[in-house]
Amino acid sequence: MEKDSTGILIILGIIAIALFGGVKNTNNGPIFGDQNTTRELSTNQKIADTQRQIEDLKAKLQIEEDKKTHSQYKDIISLSQVSRSTDPSREYITIKVDKKAVGAIPVTGWTLKSLSTGIQVSIPKAAYLFFTGMINVEEDILLTGGDVMYLVTGIPPNGTSFKVNKCSGYLGQFQTFIPYLRNNCPKPRDEDLSGIPNTAINSDCLDYIESMSQCRIPTKSLPVNWGFECTNFIYEKINYPSCVNIHKNDSDFYQKEWRVYLKRSESIWKSKREIIILYDNLGMIVDTIKY
Repeated sequence: MEKDSTGILIILGIIAIALFGGVKNTNNGPIFGDQNTTRELSTNQKIADTQRQIEDLKAKLQIEEDKKTHSQYKDIISLSQVSRSTDPSREYITIKVDKKAVGAIPVTGWTLKSLSTGIQVSIPKAAYLFFTGMINVEEDILLTGGDVMYLVTGIPPNGTSFKVNKCSGYLGQFQTFIPYLRNNCPKPRDEDLSGIPNTAINSDCLDYIESMSQCRIPTKSLPVNWGFECTNFIYEKINYPSCVNIHKNDSDFYQKEWRVYLKRSESIWKSKREIIILYDNLGMIVDTIKY
């Protein structure tokens, strides 16, 4: 329940009167020696107690005032870092969700505002599962406990904002993502190789698959003397679309990471003396970062 600050001040006044208004000398004559010292100690103790009570009431008043402006997601979602750059494709804000957060938190439409420049931007939508070679449907972003969002100022290299999955590393082979996408795709040698006959003609090809790096498709033509089944596996299976098709139902397919782009052609945030505030959909303050 919100408290009236005027009422708090009245309470403070009553405490002060109660503690100090009744401190009188009840003796007819002057107070000397130990009796005077005792009275002084008693008064000092009352002053100290009053100061503590005043500080406690001030703290409670501040908490009530904060509730009027702070979001229900305060201390759940935070502005972790601002990576500033004159290149908008390299400038981003890291937004983190506490691991203990419960449920899905819709953040599309939340705003970030610079108190230094007045610039304000909104968190856009993103594709939950990004597909290559097609127009992707963007949806409201729902963050869950432990999620990290990189809100990049510039234009997405792949054309859309997206949730990272364990095949996303393939996207970074020919396009530059900042921060860089991790190469944690399934290893080629761990895919289903049962369709490749274990024959002499496929021996060198199978060795090649064993040595292939994660999240990388071959950029050079394969030897013509390798077996068709083996070379076809490399060309058809070791790439992003095939990886998604094979692994999209895996329990660990989606990662706790989002790449979201504001699609600005110029950088937004100041290099120093900057204050950025994150507001939720109700205009309440979620978090503030200063540098």
